[in-house]
Amino acid sequence: MSTNFRSAMESANVSALWERTDPDGAQLFEVPHLWPWAELDPLIDVAVSQTDMENAERRVLVLENPAYRDSPRIGASLNMVVNLQVLMPGETARPHRHRLNALRFIIEGDGGAVTTVDGTRCPMHPGDFLLTPGWCWHEHSHDGKGRAVWLDALDAQLQRHLCNNEFEAGPSNDLPPARSDAYAVAGITPVITHDDKPYSPIFRYPLAKVVDALAAMPNAADGSRRIRYANPLTGGAAMPGIDCYMLAPAREIETRAYRTNANMMCLAVEGEGVSQIGDKTLQWGKNDIFSLPRGHWISHRAKSDDAKLFQLTDREVLARLDYLREEFRD
Repeated sequence: MSTNFRSAMESANVSALWERTDPDGAQLFEVPHLWPWAELDPLIDVAVSQTDMENAERRVLVLENPAYRDSPRIGASLNMVVNLQVLMPGETARPHRHRLNALRFIIEGDGGAVTTVDGTRCPMHPGDFLLTPGWCWHEHSHDGKGRAVWLDALDAQLQRHLCNNEFEAGPSNDLPPARSDAYAVAGITPVITHDDKPYSPIFRYPLAKVVDALAAMPNAADGSRRIRYANPLTGGAAMPGIDCYMLAPAREIETRAYRTNANMMCLAVEGEGVSQIGDKTLQWGKNDIFSLPRGHWISHRAKSDDAKLFQLTDREVLARLDYLREEFRD
């Protein structure tokens, strides 16, 4: 290519595609990684001792995938940010809202902590799953005893890429009518013609109901049981940006291996087990968190009868765009 041609292109803000070294576009893939609770737990205490809620919007530890260490990208997964948040007795996290879809999965607490979502109070018991969908007001308070610790997850990577990360601090003055009580009976939904929100009207999914649902359902061919946290109005994902499940793998039986272009994060809610992600084997126990990056063959095996994995994935985004690819081994 001549110097004059190159200079002319630079002046016109044009480049030559044929000079690109990677025709598929440079892609950064995170690696399978496990964050052991034994390492995270003491860091939470240090965060409490060194950070007060007067000087922090939220007391949050962000899980960082090692593959992103030398890149501008942050977080544990390609399209999702996964954090640990802690609130102590008497503390509050002031109200705010943002376009990012967020969820909470409660790890530790006595139920004295509460998340309020668009005016709906959601007690935070261990194992509960809470929604804070995009542009919903939400705040946290703790009137109980001991630490309240939960996993935060947001579709932040995707929304920031789309420049859709608008934020507004409280107070929350324009709350919509509460909806969740109208959906208290499974399989029965009210006829509400104006209920056109893109997320579930239920903001809190208690662990006890999930355990009952797992116990009532038949085993899959590999012995596992898996439920989806669903929007009762559509039967689909509870939120448009993040799809969530609970998996109970059978003891000492490997789940059917699969591969997908979606990314997933897992929290070990109970028990212990082992997951095979490509050529990497991860041993996990209660409260451990680990990543399942796209493109790997994945399977799980429980090492105890009570093993349960909470799973969150960007699968729903890919499915809605008709980009999702999945395959299974016989």
